[in-house]
Amino acid sequence: MKRTSSQYLQREKGEDSFSLSQGDKVKRLFVSLFAFALLNSALKAEMFSLSLFQNMTDNVFQNMFLEKDQLSSLNFYLDKDFSKISFFTEGNYVYLYENSGFSYYFHGMGLDYLYPVNEKSAFYFALIGQGAFYRADFNDFNYLSLNVLSSFKTYISPTSILKSNYALEYKHYGYSLYDFISHLLDVSFDSYFQTRTTIKAELNWGYKNYLNSLLPAEDSQSIQILAVKGLVAQGMGGRVGLNVSGTKQWTLSGENPFSSIEEFYMVENPSYDRYSWQGYQISSELTILVPWNIELKMGYTRSEKEFPGIESMDLDGNPLGVIRKDTRAQFEARVEKNFPKFSLFFSYIYIDNHSNDSFFNWQGNFLAVGLEWNVFFGGNE
Repeated sequence: MKRTSSQYLQREKGEDSFSLSQGDKVKRLFVSLFAFALLNSALKAEMFSLSLFQNMTDNVFQNMFLEKDQLSSLNFYLDKDFSKISFFTEGNYVYLYENSGFSYYFHGMGLDYLYPVNEKSAFYFALIGQGAFYRADFNDFNYLSLNVLSSFKTYISPTSILKSNYALEYKHYGYSLYDFISHLLDVSFDSYFQTRTTIKAELNWGYKNYLNSLLPAEDSQSIQILAVKGLVAQGMGGRVGLNVSGTKQWTLSGENPFSSIEEFYMVENPSYDRYSWQGYQISSELTILVPWNIELKMGYTRSEKEFPGIESMDLDGNPLGVIRKDTRAQFEARVEKNFPKFSLFFSYIYIDNHSNDSFFNWQGNFLAVGLEWNVFFGGNE
């Protein structure tokens, strides 16, 4: 059977899928958005942020079949401090004009707590609930998640910081085959120098366990990864900065349990995340503050990723007997102008992806313009 952009939809629905009425759900979510805005005023929240972005691309599904689309994104965020505990909530509605079935609403809310140990050290804790809700035809992508975060930060010296973070995530999807629980632990060291140089080193360990017993093999139930990261940043004068970063990631055990992995533009696909690949990524970014305090950023990223458990196929869907491997080059330019109450954004991204699976040999252009408006309450201007 010929492969198409919608092949990932060609399967039977699971009996345990939870469906959401699109019309009622979207109405309720928009009502909730405005209710939160009113609640924000009533509670005299410290900060309320509202942003609107318009996005355009000629390859929304990021494969060889170029498909144009426009996406509108409306976002809000607010937070409120209650003594030592803070409450925060955010919402994001994304609408696709040509593939409206993939339109969705995301909402998250949580509590966080900062506990200073002394003048140099502090613990941070957060409990976060999140959910994403798609239209009825794509409710397999719906999810509810619970996240528990904890971190510790200490100054080893006035210019050196040691940080450690732990994240626990439980995620339940509309299609339970995607359900998982994960653990992520990272340790990082940052050092700052009088030469305006910053050096950062980081070590990550992650473990993801799929919860559905219907997966094909026991060794596909879980994936374990290890990654090392590094960054060097250098300020040059008062208006120019350059940073170079790199990541090397290994799959220690397990492999992807799905037959294919796909990325979509601004739409999360449960088959692809940080646990899906092993390989490397190298990035560089130049930041320039041009006249009228306009910030210009230009970046280049190169990556080579292998997807354990995912076999490359020909365009008829026949396995080729090799593991899928992608090499990607990405160019990016971003312009930002900040005003006292709002900010304007413009970005352009070009991606050239080469794969030993011809279906994922693709190029794409991605354009975005946006406006972000921030309001501070309670006298915290």
